Amino acid sequence: MTKPTIQVLLVEDNPADALLLREAVREDVLSSFEFTIAESLKAGLELLGQNKFDVILLDLGLPDGQGLESFEKLQGAFPDQPIVVLSGLTDERIALEAVQAGAQDYLVKGPVGWEIASRSIRYAIERRRMELHLQYMATHDVLTGLPNRKLLHDRLIHAIERSRRSRSGKNQKWELAVMVLDLDNFKLANDTYGHHMGDLLLQAVTERLRHCLRESDTVARMGGDEFTLIIENVNGSEDAELLARKVLSVFDRTFPLHGIEFRTTASIGISLYPHDAQDAETLLTYADVAMYRAKRYRNAFKFYEG
Repeated sequence: MTKPTIQVLLVEDNPADALLLREAVREDVLSSFEFTIAESLKAGLELLGQNKFDVILLDLGLPDGQGLESFEKLQGAFPDQPIVVLSGLTDERIALEAVQAGAQDYLVKGPVGWEIASRSIRYAIERRRMELHLQYMATHDVLTGLPNRKLLHDRLIHAIERSRRSRSGKNQKWELAVMVLDLDNFKLANDTYGHHMGDLLLQAVTERLRHCLRESDTVARMGGDEFTLIIENVNGSEDAELLARKVLSVFDRTFPLHGIEFRTTASIGISLYPHDAQDAETLLTYADVAMYRAKRYRNAFKFYEG
């Protein structure tokens, strides 16, 4: 049986320590380890920008990086990478601080540390994978994979700040549109064909919305059949109107699901930053108010009217 290969970036300036580590994991029965050596923090950062690694082993005593400073630089540049820090006996306290700051593990250089290196590497990879999975689950909707309410709120705050900075400069003063979209007659589809088909419809709507927006925009599921869109770099209400019409156009075609042609429309409410409000909560509230006005007409959009 072929052992899986783990790609390791070893940031270590001592060739003897690098050799001892490679020898220590050579006979591991569960995994093979392919090492790439970087003898400085700068070289390690450059390699990470060019290649994909499963794990980083970081010496805390480098020519261009000492202690937590080097760990923080590496983690800041590549936050998703699992990092195992390497230290001497005298640096064990700093290594523990690195773990408290986000490192997956630490190894004390020497025979005992090298003996458990392969296990530490595997555990570090798995722990980081689980951490990222839990982070994703906390910020994304399970059914559609879209950002949930929490992540949407964070993104809206950042989008407002970007728009604010653009408006304080001398160039184009961009506005920001928040759109709350609710499907029309979704409950009827659920009641007629069951919740499974309703879920498939929500997933199909998600795909069309994703393809209709730019990568810089955000579409989130707020729950039920309600979605929220953050559209950045909007040039006034006329631009926002064109975008709303584009979003509504994705419902012009039916949704073929398991041999059934679903037809649904949507109602959209729109609020604009800074015209309507200047904070995230109020923009969301006003867009929701406008959406309920649009619901009176179905397959329509309405701007917030204060």
